[in-house]
Amino acid sequence: MPPSGRKVHVNSSSAPGDAAKFRRLVWALACSVGVSFGAILYGTSVLITSGAAGAEFSLGLLSAGFSGSVLTGAAVAVPVGRYADRHGIRSIVALGGSLVCLGFLGFAASTAPWQVLCAWWLLIGPGSAMVLFEPAFVALQQWFGRERRNRAAGTLTVLTGLAGPIFIPATTYATDLLGWRITAALLGLSVLLTASLTVGWALRGAPAPPGAAAGATVDPSSPSRRVRDKGVPRGFIPLSIAAALTMAVLEAFNVHRIARFEASGFDPAVVGWWAAAVGLLSLPARFLLPVLANRFDAAKLYITLTVLIMPAVWLAVRGTATWEMHGHFIIFGLLFGAFIPLRAVIMSDWYSGARFGALMGLQAVAIALGRAAGPAVVGWLAETPVGYSGAVALLSALLVVTVLLVVTAMVRRG
Repeated sequence: MPPSGRKVHVNSSSAPGDAAKFRRLVWALACSVGVSFGAILYGTSVLITSGAAGAEFSLGLLSAGFSGSVLTGAAVAVPVGRYADRHGIRSIVALGGSLVCLGFLGFAASTAPWQVLCAWWLLIGPGSAMVLFEPAFVALQQWFGRERRNRAAGTLTVLTGLAGPIFIPATTYATDLLGWRITAALLGLSVLLTASLTVGWALRGAPAPPGAAAGATVDPSSPSRRVRDKGVPRGFIPLSIAAALTMAVLEAFNVHRIARFEASGFDPAVVGWWAAAVGLLSLPARFLLPVLANRFDAAKLYITLTVLIMPAVWLAVRGTATWEMHGHFIIFGLLFGAFIPLRAVIMSDWYSGARFGALMGLQAVAIALGRAAGPAVVGWLAETPVGYSGAVALLSALLVVTVLLVVTAMVRRG
């Protein structure tokens, strides 16, 4: 016991010989996040097409519904993180799964534009903040020591990387067979089912978060106390801006890559196959980079990853030759999936403690703004004389700024 006489919470799940508990917690949580991600992002990308909901509602309305949900999700991210700090994520996942399910059911029953917006903004958006990456990373920080936590983060993002190859063709098939309304309802029910199973089976026996048990307190000399006393910790702001810029670039490509190369004269069907392959190409790096963070500095790995992905962006600036298109998708696919787990590793290494969830929530707000702004700015520039070439050149410049910001964050931390 420390000199102050206060108890220190110990993560029991990081004890040796706990492989079964590790598998149950991580794989169940990964399946829940993966299904939620697949339904909310990839399933929706099919539902908004002209063969589905796009035949009844305008693309602008459907895009506004999805983009607005990103922002309403960000609005609840900090309270969700604070609750997770104190009580863990079990009730968060349960509530989030219910909200997302109700949102998809509401979307499936919508006959007026305001109903579509209400379903996405008021239900799916807040629910997504409870069933996607942020609460999951908070849980991993609470459950495991550093080495196992990094491996768990890699496992989580690998399984999530399978969401695209699974949900895009499955949603397309279901839409053709059953119609978009029944398909939307099934997507919502899949989120509720996996979230409920995760809560009822795996999270029931999850280790308690620091301070959640009766009488549990924190050592005044622990990192969590230092973070709380200093307010916004050193390096957090530049790191969060860097994460937001990274996601702005990645999301811009996720939304516009097919249209960008179609504008260069490529067959959109061929480009679409390459875009689908990106998810599979990303799987090795999603797992290996967080594991490498057990041996190397995670922030330096993030910088290296950013530098290595720059050629993929440069190849899309002109993007008229076949080798440029192929090179873009190969390089981008091999690297982009590692940014999300590496960001979580950096946060765990730098700011692990009683306010970790709240800090992740604050950073999620910045990331949401980046996710919303990146595709919007690129779409706007593409319709100006600057065109896609100028827009992609801007994305390349943002990656340079990202590197400088991460270096600044490292220097500020000392």
